[in-house]
Amino acid sequence: MPSATEVDKLTYLKSIKSVRETNACTKDLILQNKLTNFDVDLSKLDDVVDFVAETILSGYPTKESFQTIPVHGRYQHFEGNNRPRLTNLIENEFSELSDLEKCKKVVDLFIVSVLLDAGAGNQWAFEEDGLKIGRSEGIAVASFHMFINGQLSSDSENDKYVVNGEKLLSLSTDEWTKAFQISESNPMAGLDGRIQLMRKLGSALTTNKEIFGEDGRPGNIVDFLIKKSTVTEEGYSVELEDLWMALMDGLSPVWPEEGRIKVYGKVIGDAWILQNKVNDSIKKFETEDIPEWSRVVTFHKLTQWLTYSLFLPLQKFAGFKILNANYMTGLPEYRNGGLFVDLSLLSLKPEQLEKGLSFSKKVGFNPDIPTFVPADDVIVEWRSCTICLLDYLLPLINKKLEVAGTEYELALPQLIEAGSWSSGRRIAKKLRANGGPPIELFADGTVF
Repeated sequence: MPSATEVDKLTYLKSIKSVRETNACTKDLILQNKLTNFDVDLSKLDDVVDFVAETILSGYPTKESFQTIPVHGRYQHFEGNNRPRLTNLIENEFSELSDLEKCKKVVDLFIVSVLLDAGAGNQWAFEEDGLKIGRSEGIAVASFHMFINGQLSSDSENDKYVVNGEKLLSLSTDEWTKAFQISESNPMAGLDGRIQLMRKLGSALTTNKEIFGEDGRPGNIVDFLIKKSTVTEEGYSVELEDLWMALMDGLSPVWPEEGRIKVYGKVIGDAWILQNKVNDSIKKFETEDIPEWSRVVTFHKLTQWLTYSLFLPLQKFAGFKILNANYMTGLPEYRNGGLFVDLSLLSLKPEQLEKGLSFSKKVGFNPDIPTFVPADDVIVEWRSCTICLLDYLLPLINKKLEVAGTEYELALPQLIEAGSWSSGRRIAKKLRANGGPPIELFADGTVF
């Protein structure tokens, strides 16, 4: 059993505050060009700022329109190919429901869809009415169709627009394969990992009745949060940490143990050992015999992506005000991170590039794109850089757009939504025919 001190450290590493704080050591190394795996060319920073500003203005051309940029979240992906699928569902099928039940149904859908949302690979796409849609939007649309078809409900005859843990446990590999239209000509990366994650989600939903209720429903987390909230005339006020820990605790059984590090014998999710962090801790403790927790950086990317996604339904339908939402960070995934590589602010050092290209050939990936596994220091450092660089980029973008200190100033989740994530996709399409990332990940579909 971990000691009281070890329990405190484990709790800290699962917290949202730990993400920015554990990765803070990387910022100075970027500015000093002293990273372990990447060379840094800060002269390219202006190019990044210009490119991201251009992307934002292409979608939001006026300062007034900046206020309409949504929080980076899953909602927008359900509207892929410019089809308002979710909006129509809410306005039509949910029109007679209470706002609270609308919120719970949207949360049902979002939790499943977000947890399915790791990279699908460059070949997979979902076909709908003759049109194909790939990547994150494709996964969203595929999961949307499962939801509206009642495939995620334990009692679809009475209410098909519900997700139940019992149903997730019973879905077969064949059912998932058909739902995502997977075939030899339409392969999806990490399918087995996703299916296992969904089964673990089903188990978590059915066993944690405090958060997910007797019917093992993701949307019941709304009732749990209401109990944690302060009620005002304007609605419910809930601390971000309460929402965060409900997701971390409620979904902790979902995360795989294989390939993940343990701290004091416990798996803590999307957390990894980073050499930069080890070096920094050795300096701080003045010994190489540093404690386990001090080697670790945390990302919790899927939980952050889920939290950002839940902001909209919680605020719009259930009237929640999320306090201290600024603890959230940029998402350390390949679109945001790829932006800095593709615009040459970050470049793999020659020995790491050679290692990555060799591994690509070994696993049968594109031999011209370096590939690594999630625990490789290259990937951990890249993701750490992404968090630090997005924080660094935000004030520069607001200055470039001439909105710093005004009512039109962008918040970090707006920068991700309209700027960095979209820019990462845009430059990837410009540089590579398949629009894939500049560095590939050989993973199980549960990282990013």
